Amino acid sequence: MKKYIILLSCVILVCVTVMTSCLKVKDPVPQSILKVGLVGGITGFNDAGFNHAILAGLQQIAYDFPILCQARETPTAADFAANINYFIANGYNLIITSSYDAAQATIAAAAANPKTDFIIIDYSMASPPANLQCAVFDVDQSSFPCGFLAAYWAFKQNQSTPVAGFVAGVDIPEIRQFSVSYTHGVAYFDSIYQKNVGVLGYFATSFNDSLQGVRLADSLLKQNVSTIFAFGGITGNGALYKVKEAGKYAMGVDVDQFYSIPAIGPVLLTSCMKGLGNMTYGLVRSFYYNHFSGGTIVHGTLDNGGVGIAPFHNFNSQIPDSIKVALNNVISGIRNGTIKTGWPQ
Repeated sequence: MKKYIILLSCVILVCVTVMTSCLKVKDPVPQSILKVGLVGGITGFNDAGFNHAILAGLQQIAYDFPILCQARETPTAADFAANINYFIANGYNLIITSSYDAAQATIAAAAANPKTDFIIIDYSMASPPANLQCAVFDVDQSSFPCGFLAAYWAFKQNQSTPVAGFVAGVDIPEIRQFSVSYTHGVAYFDSIYQKNVGVLGYFATSFNDSLQGVRLADSLLKQNVSTIFAFGGITGNGALYKVKEAGKYAMGVDVDQFYSIPAIGPVLLTSCMKGLGNMTYGLVRSFYYNHFSGGTIVHGTLDNGGVGIAPFHNFNSQIPDSIKVALNNVISGIRNGTIKTGWPQ
């Protein structure tokens, strides 16, 4: 099992952008010794997205502060408990996990080890225990405008029978939050411009099967889908490569995949982003300064920069100003509550 260990003995002061829930007042006296363990998700730290971004946030906080950080990869769901127990046995103060797959092991460990603190990223529960903080992203706020843009682009490619598509990960609430809001974004475009852009999409059975992503994307392409939003980890990455091969158009997820997967940059309209690195950095920084909000849920939103859409890169000049203005109006409407994303259902 691959391990990542970072240890610094000096403090470097930096100015960073953090979530609104994180520390913004004068820092109190920090903890003298802090050990933070990261349990990676099953798609691995080289997924060019979700897990890599969380690791990058942890690496940055370890560089900026005298914190011992270690990250352990998790090849299968059965390894979550073992990795968590490794950090508990070695006296780590804070253990970070992520996603639905890690939830059961994390909640059980938090209940059994009340003196150890936990953060789980991208998972929420009704009443977290006092030593567990949940961090979630309101991705419907950014997926909805992606659907709006996908609808425009699909209509631009095929005005007679335009279709926008998606390749999703496993059918769980955190993934349906993308698909439902994306579909509503397409419908909103239709209502504004009196068009009839269709939506087709598939849910995968794994987040870690690039070939399945290729097959699902291929099926959509054969049904005249011209624009595909992929949000399924490594499975979704496989879909992106297939879209590139077919000469069609795609949208990425979690990070700006124009940079994380340069090969698909030429066909990437935008990405539906989460502030995973900033969230991780901000929460660990708050913990370092004795501001741990266990028993609560922190949200990344459009308002605090926790979610957003990436630049249009190669397509910037091809998207007319009228659509850019409309997108900005959509985002403003979501922020002020006049436009509903369709989530929760």
